Amino acid sequence: MKKKRILNILISVAVAVLFVQLAVKNVDLGELWQQMKMATFYWLPFFVLVLLVSHSMRAERWRLLLANNGERIPRSTLFAGVMLGYVLNNVVPRLGEISRPVYVARKQGMSSSNLIGTIVVERLFDLATMMLLIVFVSFYLISDIGLLEQLFGTESWPWYAYLAIPLFFLLVIVGIWLIYKILNYSDKKEPFNSSILNKILDKGRSFTEGVISIRHVKNWPMFLLLTAGIWIGYIFMTYLPFYMMGLQTAYGLTMSDAVVLTMVSSIGVSIPTPAGIGSYHLLIQQSMWLLYNIPLVTALTYATIAHGVTVILVFIIGPISLWWDKYATLRAGNPN
Repeated sequence: MKKKRILNILISVAVAVLFVQLAVKNVDLGELWQQMKMATFYWLPFFVLVLLVSHSMRAERWRLLLANNGERIPRSTLFAGVMLGYVLNNVVPRLGEISRPVYVARKQGMSSSNLIGTIVVERLFDLATMMLLIVFVSFYLISDIGLLEQLFGTESWPWYAYLAIPLFFLLVIVGIWLIYKILNYSDKKEPFNSSILNKILDKGRSFTEGVISIRHVKNWPMFLLLTAGIWIGYIFMTYLPFYMMGLQTAYGLTMSDAVVLTMVSSIGVSIPTPAGIGSYHLLIQQSMWLLYNIPLVTALTYATIAHGVTVILVFIIGPISLWWDKYATLRAGNPN
């Protein structure tokens, strides 16, 4: 298992290096450095505020998925779990999806399998939101869909190939539901003689119960409002860095363009590279060049600074949130 994890890390690093090489291939690194030195940062306090609010809303939305258990978990613990997940995702791709629920489960004496299931359903919901955003951008914000196809290399795809992602999404949901039903049915039968097998089945039930926790959401308007708030936060975190180089003035970039770039960046960071390095930079660079005629070096400057600021803030806020959670729980008389 350890060798497999090391291999996965090496592969993700290699992919990141490849993307970085493609991004800097036609860029003068000297000019890139000069542009980075000329960038302004008066927008940064607003960026920090939006980041904090957006991640706080993610923690609050997670609370709604936890049903009755969510009401007794301190908000500081949920927020610390979210930030810990982002920190570790920036080191090892997808590691944060496991560490986040495990942290909260250990703090609260809950089932980690169940909480991991809630993360899965949260990610599935985010994937559905991202697909809706892609459709909205493609039909309402981009005048030439061919440019998007060129950006993602899908020019030769037949129309039915685009159905693969929603079909896969549907199959995953149906598969999880069937597994949940099968495991629940087995729970009514006599336990197996093997304690190991019974333990695996118990964890499987707990996991699938976490996945289907979305059906227990009591306040759907708030859940949807928080989801919208999370993505609006992402859009603002794309828009505010325009001001580092006056892109809103020089190239007329607007909030609508930030929506487009948010969609592109969400695909970039979903590629399993450490902290989205390389994949984010390349896709943002190419999209700004193709869609808005922004020079490659300027686009890469934007991507490098916006991404760098986000990663640095996560590494700063993450440990602070863990310290604050420890302090808050000690004050409440909880030794965990």
